[in-house]
Amino acid sequence: MKHENKKILYIVIAILVIFGVLYGLYSYAGQEAFIRTTLSGLTLGSLFFLVAAGLTLIFGLMDVLNFAHGSMFMLGAYAGWQFYTNPTFIFGVLPLVLAFVAGIMVIPLIKPELVRLKLSDSWQKRLPKLLYLAGLIVGVLAVLKFDIAGLAETAMVAIVTTSTGALAELSPQEPLLRFMWRPVLLFISGALVAAGVSKPGDRAEITAPEPLKNRLVLPIILLVLTILFTFVRESASELVLLMNGNLRFALAVIVATLFGFLLGALIEITMIRPLYIRPFFIVLMTLGLSFVLRELVQVLWDPLAYQMVRPPLFAQPGRASTIAEWLANGSSTISIAGVTFPTYRLFVILLGVVMFIFVTLLMTKSRLGMIIRAGVQDPQMVEALGINVKRVFTIVFALGVALAALGGIGAAPFLPVQPMMGDQYQMQGFITVVIGGMGSYVGAFAGAMILGMARAFGDYFALKLQLSPTIAEASTVIIMIIVLLLRPQGLFGKKD
Repeated sequence: MKHENKKILYIVIAILVIFGVLYGLYSYAGQEAFIRTTLSGLTLGSLFFLVAAGLTLIFGLMDVLNFAHGSMFMLGAYAGWQFYTNPTFIFGVLPLVLAFVAGIMVIPLIKPELVRLKLSDSWQKRLPKLLYLAGLIVGVLAVLKFDIAGLAETAMVAIVTTSTGALAELSPQEPLLRFMWRPVLLFISGALVAAGVSKPGDRAEITAPEPLKNRLVLPIILLVLTILFTFVRESASELVLLMNGNLRFALAVIVATLFGFLLGALIEITMIRPLYIRPFFIVLMTLGLSFVLRELVQVLWDPLAYQMVRPPLFAQPGRASTIAEWLANGSSTISIAGVTFPTYRLFVILLGVVMFIFVTLLMTKSRLGMIIRAGVQDPQMVEALGINVKRVFTIVFALGVALAALGGIGAAPFLPVQPMMGDQYQMQGFITVVIGGMGSYVGAFAGAMILGMARAFGDYFALKLQLSPTIAEASTVIIMIIVLLLRPQGLFGKKD
């Protein structure tokens, strides 16, 4: 049998098996329980996909095993929660983050000159370490006596006061004259780290530089944003808090996603890039990074579980009978075939589907997607065509982290926001990638939906039959084992 015919046969068999299983579940559980559990499974599957899509890009395409991916999911939830509840913290630290990233982004400007330096072999090894150390020292001086913990507490002020309809009392930001030197020092710190990453004196790194105007664009944009947000810290917070809740939530989703993108780019440039030739070191580094990020969150917000208030579109009492009625009244629940289901969970399902379409179009229809696929398969050839492969890898990693952060803010309104929230979703993300096939975003989506349904129906049967909840948790691992036994490369993976 030809390969294509065999593939079609497998797909037909898989579809028949899925429909058979669903029909059996429908017959056993009944219409109401089946619909409710199916929608719950699709909600979980959407969240699993947002995590797995990022892992598919990072792990499946780049062969980078990122054990801090769950922490990125968690940080996205905290960033969105803080922005939506009270953005004082976000605007207080944003100029510092932008200044440091601007310093990192001067790599294309300084690298062509640094790699041409005539240095001995010993100094080629020693100088980057000294630059990293100098960058660390300057960075510590920049944040010395900065009351970041006080800014982090402002979210709780907003939770208490906005419930009465009054504007939250904003904690005063640090005076401008005292604050202004911090972004300057952090820009210098980032530039020193960038110099270390550039490998001074290593002539193997010499490549044709891009036009100067192209190298200047990103650092200048980031510096302009740094200056802008330095002067509008308090007024920007007040403006956001006075916004309509739905608009504020939309901005929170955008902010959390952009935060994930910037964080991913920063991690790839400063931590992942020097270790590509040592994959095991990347595992250890990302594992350690996950612990550091978790402890940092606990220091800022305590190891407590917070609940993000749902935006008005999903919070008004009552049940809508149609989607139009829900959008008009902002009902918290909606009737679907006679079953009452939370409207926000429908939004999460829609978010997962939209992101799947976005990733598919990006990777198959856009020039960036073509460059990413080519850069992963044959980086030397793509480099010879004048494309910066390192920048491609940075974008891939940043996109993966951004998707995880988007999943975090998407989950925040109905899951407790707490430091350990990303661990379970990271494990499910890895299982999803293995089931779907390495590097296949279609496989990641299919695997995520299968796992979401398995977990939802596992919880249903565990409750109905009075079984241990661990049986439902084990169902996803059992599915992975079955798939690996039948198709070791995953459902949509390709044989090497």
